[in-house]
Amino acid sequence: MKYRDLLVEYLKTGVKDNNDPESNQKIVVANIFSTVGSLLTLIFGVIACTNSNIYLGIMLLSISFLFFYAHLIIRNNWFYSPYRISANLLTLSLMLLMIYLIYAGGVDGTGPLWIYVVPPVVLFFGGLRKGIRNLFIFIIIISIQLFLKDPLLINVAYSPEFKSRLIFSFMTVSFLFGVYEAARRNSYATVMKISKQFEQQAMHDSLSGLQNRRGMIANIEKEYARSKREQSDMAVIMCDIDHFKIVNDKYGHDKGDEVIKTVAELFSSELRKQDSLARWGGEEYLFLLPVTTGKQALLLAEKLRKKIESTLFESQKGTFQITVSMGIHQFQVTDDIDHAITAADTKLYKAKKAGRNRCVL
Repeated sequence: MKYRDLLVEYLKTGVKDNNDPESNQKIVVANIFSTVGSLLTLIFGVIACTNSNIYLGIMLLSISFLFFYAHLIIRNNWFYSPYRISANLLTLSLMLLMIYLIYAGGVDGTGPLWIYVVPPVVLFFGGLRKGIRNLFIFIIIISIQLFLKDPLLINVAYSPEFKSRLIFSFMTVSFLFGVYEAARRNSYATVMKISKQFEQQAMHDSLSGLQNRRGMIANIEKEYARSKREQSDMAVIMCDIDHFKIVNDKYGHDKGDEVIKTVAELFSSELRKQDSLARWGGEEYLFLLPVTTGKQALLLAEKLRKKIESTLFESQKGTFQITVSMGIHQFQVTDDIDHAITAADTKLYKAKKAGRNRCVL
């Protein structure tokens, strides 16, 4: 189990939590490819040197070093964008090796058969557009090698049939992998879109469009950590619509839903960009106000309370008004999140007990 953990840790070198899933996946694949590639070329290089094929051996050992160096770039974070540099190095090293294998022929003229490794690697690391461009350049280079018959470009006599079939089969494989890469990217985009939709649904209230309790808790945790780190003020407001049951009973649940949505819109229109608002449950709302003192939160609460009080709602039974009660709490040094929300809720209870339609700090 220990060796397995070490292997997983090795392959996940360079993976970061703030990366998107596809970037982390590519980093893992780059580590796998550089490791396997360096080992294989090292073994083949040693075998070639043992069999007195010195030039092939030197080439394979050089590529082995470049493959492993690509992993070291990610491991040691040597450049501004280590993965991109590593992926480009892996792609270039692989293409150079294939060009050399076509030139030298490899073992018994089988070297060119390795070129089919190029399309999936180039398209995966380079993406569709860059990958197609690199494959196009590669095809031009090996076509010149094969058909110009210049001894500086090729050192093996391949039959015309072999050369033409090699090029056309390689182009076919490249095309198929291009189609696959396009389908993969499209599928990934679809999955990410669906994932974001589910995340939106999980974190937001379907009726009001506001954050729900789960979404707000995540937001408070983030802002609470930032507030402690920067030693800045932060306040919360717990709000409740007064006598909301009467609205539902007298005017109907559809009108009650309309009230919930309208109140949410009125509240949202008065908030700053950094402020957050959630439907905490039923007819309750919770405000999160970063870089805000309790007194500043009270001023906002009073403004919102008066705005709601002056809003008229139309129904078949005539026009009606509603009021809200609010409890405000400024985060203290000793507060945790649960205590701060409970404190705001306690002050909301005091506002209701004192007659409703008021704010308590």
